[in-house]
Amino acid sequence: MLISGNLARVTKSRGRDGRGSHLRLVDSSPGSTPAQPPVGVVGTDLDTTPSVAVLETLLETLQLDLAAAPPALHPVIAEASVARSAALLADQLWPAGQPDEIGEVERFFWADAARVLGERRDLESFVLLTSLARTVGPAGRLPLQRAHLSRGRTQYGVPDWVSRIAGFRLTSAIVSEDVSGDGLSVVLDYDDDQHPHTVVVFVDNNQGAIAKDVFVGPPVDRVVEAYQRGGRVTVRTVRPATAAGIILQALGETHDHDDPPVTEDFEFFSGLLVNRLTQLPERPIRPPVRPQLSGRQRDQLVTEFLDSGYASGLPDDAADIARLWIDHAVDRTVGGPLRVSAVLVELFLSYWLPRKVLADSTYFAAVPRVVKAWLEFAGERTALDLATVEEALDAVDVWTPALEAAALAEPIGSRTGERVFLDDTSDDLEDAYRTLAGLGAPPQPDLRGLDKSQAATLTVLAPHAWLLAGETLGTDYAAEAYEIADRLVRDAPDLLTKARLSTWPRAIVWLLAHRHRLVGPGEPLTPLALASELSSSPPTLRKTAKLLTDTLILPR
Repeated sequence: MLISGNLARVTKSRGRDGRGSHLRLVDSSPGSTPAQPPVGVVGTDLDTTPSVAVLETLLETLQLDLAAAPPALHPVIAEASVARSAALLADQLWPAGQPDEIGEVERFFWADAARVLGERRDLESFVLLTSLARTVGPAGRLPLQRAHLSRGRTQYGVPDWVSRIAGFRLTSAIVSEDVSGDGLSVVLDYDDDQHPHTVVVFVDNNQGAIAKDVFVGPPVDRVVEAYQRGGRVTVRTVRPATAAGIILQALGETHDHDDPPVTEDFEFFSGLLVNRLTQLPERPIRPPVRPQLSGRQRDQLVTEFLDSGYASGLPDDAADIARLWIDHAVDRTVGGPLRVSAVLVELFLSYWLPRKVLADSTYFAAVPRVVKAWLEFAGERTALDLATVEEALDAVDVWTPALEAAALAEPIGSRTGERVFLDDTSDDLEDAYRTLAGLGAPPQPDLRGLDKSQAATLTVLAPHAWLLAGETLGTDYAAEAYEIADRLVRDAPDLLTKARLSTWPRAIVWLLAHRHRLVGPGEPLTPLALASELSSSPPTLRKTAKLLTDTLILPR
């Protein structure tokens, strides 16, 4: 659990002028023209080397970041701004050369940057030079420090805070974990008479223990007070080397993602975080290897659940569903199968299970009952407070409609309630669609621009409209059904509340059958037969299809 929204907002430093990133690097591609420095920034003897153009961008970025922050945070913001800019430079400029040339390119750039900044006399460039000299790595450290030392002898009117840039000392660290196991916060305490602050790193267990957020917070005593006031967390003091090990492992998990779901603050402060961790006098202590449950241990846990009073009266599929819950918790998240969390419920019901299992409504109808029983069982086993358990139980009701939308219209096997299990590590999803409907795999929905609820709905609604149309009307109609479902979620999300989610794929098929004149005298289908195929009634399908045509302006 993070400290609070207010504490995090203290250090927001992007988007203040409506732009995205303030860092506008010179295009290093062949034939490109270097960006020109802002008018009036450089003196009359204009230096036009690429270093000048980039330095002007770094200087503009630094000034904007400082202007958006309170004066007390200026030393920290200056360090973070320059660390971020240096990291972006490393990503965009150094890799342009061959491996044996990259070091030389970097050294040349920073030597030229030191020369340019060393020749100036304005205060703003001195602040940038100070930040670079104390932040840039070994390739540029020596020339930048020499230029800084030379300018420091004659530079006048330097505010006291400039001397504090990148000069903070780590004195202690704490780890705060929420009781639901969704994540933990590592808090690094930098104790200083003038600028005491903390650097807080949030590790998201539901995303594979990635470092998801980094921000600067108030002094550690206020952080601990905020955690204790919020409740439902445990706070413990750890060695700085232990804290560094936790953070570095989480950063490694983040970098393993192609597109990690990190915050804006992570993007801004992660460079500062890495710089500070590399300056620790102790080597980081690697966290212990997380224990994994074997297949036999998972089956044993299922047996213990079924033997408990919480499993009384559950349907026959309880063992299968409980094992799926365990597999998801152990293989996809961190914290173990006995973790009771509303967020974990959301991920299981709305995202993972509909993509792991193809089943009819009978099977999916049993899932909420089993999950609720499992949460109560796990809550008792872990002696969790009742409020956390109740929150997770309420989440089951909230996310049950996602399963309803994912249910197939007809049983897929020899008996009602059977399911097809999809292996995440293979192409079984495509094979299942081909086997069930003679189709290839459905298109992958584009989720850009959609909120969390729309994205969850689209990823289960569109593929099932595609599958249902292919099975009922023929493969030629699957793509059109998918397109209508996509438009429904994007263009008329409020319309979804006017019928059950599981009704919309059926209404789309009903609509297509009538649009293409597949229903009526002399046609393959009658309205009653089609409604029976879709496991619904003609009035319901007719009413829901009319909502589609009226709202989305579809052909009747």
